[in-house]
Amino acid sequence: MKHKWFRPRGYKHFDAPVGEAFAEKACDPNFVERHAWSPLIHYVKRVKRYKPTSGKTKYKDRPIMFASHRDACILAKYAADIGDRLDAHYRANGLHRNVIAYRRLRRANYHFSADAYRFAKERSKCVILCFDITGFFDNLDHTILKDRLKWLLGVSELPKDWFGVFRHVTKFRRVERTALEAKDEFKARLKSDTKEPVATIAEIKAASIPIIGNPNKFGIPQGTPISASFSNLYMIEVDRVMVEACNAIGALYQRYSDDILIACAPEHEAEIEKILKDTVNVHKLEIKDEKTERALFESGSRDVFQYLGFNVTQKGAVIRPSSLARQWRKARYAVKKTKAQGLDAITKGTSTYISTKNLRRRFWPTGARNFSKYARRAADEFGSKAIVRQALRLERMVDQAIRDMKAVSPAPTP
Repeated sequence: MKHKWFRPRGYKHFDAPVGEAFAEKACDPNFVERHAWSPLIHYVKRVKRYKPTSGKTKYKDRPIMFASHRDACILAKYAADIGDRLDAHYRANGLHRNVIAYRRLRRANYHFSADAYRFAKERSKCVILCFDITGFFDNLDHTILKDRLKWLLGVSELPKDWFGVFRHVTKFRRVERTALEAKDEFKARLKSDTKEPVATIAEIKAASIPIIGNPNKFGIPQGTPISASFSNLYMIEVDRVMVEACNAIGALYQRYSDDILIACAPEHEAEIEKILKDTVNVHKLEIKDEKTERALFESGSRDVFQYLGFNVTQKGAVIRPSSLARQWRKARYAVKKTKAQGLDAITKGTSTYISTKNLRRRFWPTGARNFSKYARRAADEFGSKAIVRQALRLERMVDQAIRDMKAVSPAPTP
């Protein structure tokens, strides 16, 4: 039997990838109750961030922890259960259009950003407030999360299978990827193309690699299949309070993970901000004031707000420069790799030209799912010619790179 929530994962861990047979076992509470959980593997992902004001590139380190294949399969099943229950709650309580992250809504980021844009444009004067919660996943309180989970399941105590899942995520243990890479044998397994596990737990202990536990009563790992579902569950009361408060004053509330947008009349700004901060503080979280953005939409205003990958003004929207820069880096790397592989194939005699078909599929609007297609759909949603021009510039750069390659080794005429 196939399960919608199951997908095979190809990364290296302390076990081999699993299939549908194990997914079927993950549906048995008795099996999950007896399951022996493995440590997570932790690494730091460094993300480039372009700052248009300074013209400089900065870096942000994002800690990522990922679960073993068996653990991830079980977590995915329980995450789907939470997601289904939350969706039913959102629909029944008028929150369906307000909580927009980690849900299958068949809508993209540009839809939500355009919703906020239209809401502000339809009013003679409107202030848009964008808030960021400090260290969101790192500060989720375990007691609050457990209470929310019991409420969602309608129980006074967690069933043993659910408690095992909860404990694995809150009292998580991790092994540093750098520690594995420091051992030649484990490093070789990490790099190999086989399905062989990186190491057994016995080998980890024998190699004196530390298994580090979470000593705190707060914080969950970012990167497991259930992390996102737990975060939405944690915020369920914040969402209820804020939607109720915003509806009372004719304001718009949207939450995308730890990013919160409120659009309201200027006279309600201080009031609604206080309600948000007080509610978030009750949940042992904090709004990062230095990252709060405010934009006033009124006649003649030139204010800009950044939201879900777009810079939005009264005149419309454009894709953020950082997003465009990231796409160009991807394109430049893909061009370089395609050229190297093509020239290598020509040298070996396995080809007489450099094939660019995959490049066009990835970076041309004819592709089914790529950035150019996404940009054009966003342009349609916003009614923005500026976004189309941004996409065209990227496409022209890729086209020129392809032309340069073909000049080195032209494709044969059919």
